[in-house]
Amino acid sequence: MSEPMSEPGAEFYTDSGVIVYEIVEPDPSTAPRGDAALIHNFMSTARSAWGSIAGDLASQGYRVLLPDLPGHGMSTGYPPDFSHRAMAHQLADLIDAVAFDRPHLAGCSAGGMIALWMVHDARLAPTTLTLVSTTYTVNPATSGITASLTPETFRAGRSWLEATARLHDTHQGEGYFDETLLPGFRQLTPETTIDLNRAALAAITPPACVIHGDEDEIFPAALARQLAAGLPNSELHLVPGQGHALIFRRPWKVSAILQDFLARHPVAAAV
Repeated sequence: MSEPMSEPGAEFYTDSGVIVYEIVEPDPSTAPRGDAALIHNFMSTARSAWGSIAGDLASQGYRVLLPDLPGHGMSTGYPPDFSHRAMAHQLADLIDAVAFDRPHLAGCSAGGMIALWMVHDARLAPTTLTLVSTTYTVNPATSGITASLTPETFRAGRSWLEATARLHDTHQGEGYFDETLLPGFRQLTPETTIDLNRAALAAITPPACVIHGDEDEIFPAALARQLAAGLPNSELHLVPGQGHALIFRRPWKVSAILQDFLARHPVAAAV
């Protein structure tokens, strides 16, 4: 099998900076199956979060877009307060600029919130929507459930913050993670992340796949159940014994669920 080809380091200019992105071309020996845009979580990068899954999709015939979120990795500049809605609009403009027509859209954690904003605001009409380890609200008044937006809650190795800092400081300069990105995360609110109500979810109609750890320490599984129940055309996959950020903990499991879901919802042929 041929190795998927990659176009790294391309740039897209926004009103607040530059989004750096990569396009992973499909294996030329496979039949084309359409486009997929993969949006990573806060404090990560596209390649570190979605890299192995992007390779799996490319080997199956998908062309894959991997953008670093504004202010993350190699992308410079970010909207005020790291507004997820503003980032969604910037990324939707990128997706349009690279001519990813009705892509399969997937996001993990903050990336899932950003994906929801794209669809909610009619900035993108994806073929499918896959939401991994994410939520539709971080407002307990909306859901009746408390989400924990603190890095200390995340169950990971002791050195994960140091390793995460290297993803960004290498490109942004020494101290960027500790002085800008981590404080930005700590200051997130329902207004700067997401707070959709049930009526808003009901208006999001693309086939949706919700993938979540049943022991998620950031967004309890009850939020995933509410999310899946609120989306009118959805399926829910709870992964037993797993916590937050499944694309890091069980990437092979997420990849298998995602590939099966996309195969059952192919991109419609152009008329």
